[in-house]
Order: sequence, then C-alpha cells, then structure tokens
Amino acid sequence: MTTTTTTTTEQVVRVRGVRRAFGDTEVLAGIDLDIAPGEFVALLGHSGSGKSTLLRILAGLDDGATGEIRTGSAPAVVFQDPRLFPWRRALENVVLGHRGADPVAHGREMLAEVGLAGREDAWPRELSGGQRQRVALARALVREPDLLLLDEPFSALDALTRISAQQLVQALCQRHQPAVLLVTHDVEEALLLADRVLVLHEGRVVHDDRLDLPMPRRRDHPEIVARRVELLSLLGVRDDSAPL
Repeated sequence: MTTTTTTTTEQVVRVRGVRRAFGDTEVLAGIDLDIAPGEFVALLGHSGSGKSTLLRILAGLDDGATGEIRTGSAPAVVFQDPRLFPWRRALENVVLGHRGADPVAHGREMLAEVGLAGREDAWPRELSGGQRQRVALARALVREPDLLLLDEPFSALDALTRISAQQLVQALCQRHQPAVLLVTHDVEEALLLADRVLVLHEGRVVHDDRLDLPMPRRRDHPEIVARRVELLSLLGVRDDSAPL
C-alpha cells in the first residue's frame, strides 16, 4: 500500500485500486474514490460491504490494504461509540493529545460550539448518549482536521436526538469545511447531509451521485423523496412509503 498526504490544492482523498482481504474474503475489490476539500460524501451499503473497512484505511487504522491511498494530513474519526475515557472529564477528553496553541481555551470553544458550554467538568457518565457524541465531535474538530471520518455516529441515538445530532454535524461541517466521509445505513440521512452519495456493494462502488440541493434540506422535498426510492431500490429494499 502506498499512502501519502495531500497539500491544500489537491483532493483531500485520492484512492486508486484499493483492495483489502481478510483471509480468503476480499472485502474491498478495487476502490477508486476522490473527495475534494470541503466536500461531504456519504457511503451507503449493506453490512459487510466494506464501508467501515474503507473508513479505517483512510483513518490510518488498517495497514493491510493494497493500492494507492492519498489521504488528509490531519484526519479525525468519530465512531458509533463515542469512546470517551470515563476517568477524564469532558474538556479533558476533548483536548487529550491536542498540541496546538492554548488547547484548553480551544477545547472550551469547541464544547460551546457543540452546545455543551458549562459542561466542561462533567464526567462521561453524567452525560446523555447524545451529549457524549457531541464531546466526541468536539474532540475530532478541535484539531481542525482536513478530513473528518464519521462511522455511523448517530445510529445508537434515539430518533429525536439523532435529528438534532445530524443538524449539528451539518452546521459544524459548513462552518469548519473539512472533507467528510460519512458511513451510514440510513438513506435519508445520506440525502439530507451529503453533497455526494455512494453505494458500496461487494467491495465496489456501484453508485456515485451528486446532490445539488441547498441546505438545510427537507425530508419531503420531491427530489429527496425520488432519490430515496432510487437508492432503496438499488440496495434491494422495498419502500412501502413511496406512492404507488
């Protein structure tokens, strides 16, 4: 595997012919992918299609792939599990390992930005699931990443908290402008948040479509509804809510 980092004038992510196998099972079968600075890409696919494997490769957490991989110089990852250290308070979790100028002040600013001003000294056990995920987002963004990797960060949240978290991520990404790769099972989530929606099937990108719709987007927008039906059909899921 050849891995390099980008300059500000290049694509943040450039992947060519990337393959990854576990034993005799090929999970990624020759992936090509570009993500531009500030672009938000959502990646859909069934369980086992290789979505999280690709994300981990881009994050530098899996060195078993082959092919060309050019990725961000400062990637950050948010997982489904916030992965906070329970023995550290919220602010301590956010700034852990941060070597920038005045990390504590920057960490306080980021906690305020995710709606947690005044909770800097809270232990993770004192926070709700949605609040813990906000701390994880603050921890990722405090380092001002050029690439933000989101691995199903909303899937463990209840419906109302999930909507709030989606809106927060949309606002944060518009403000900070990292390139974003969101791995999700939720077609509607992908359509509401992303500039491009990709579908991964049997280790290959089988669909790559751009959405030129202004933000924020409405779930009942005719184009969102039509794209939802198309994507669900591509994923082999019947949409019983679609008009006959």
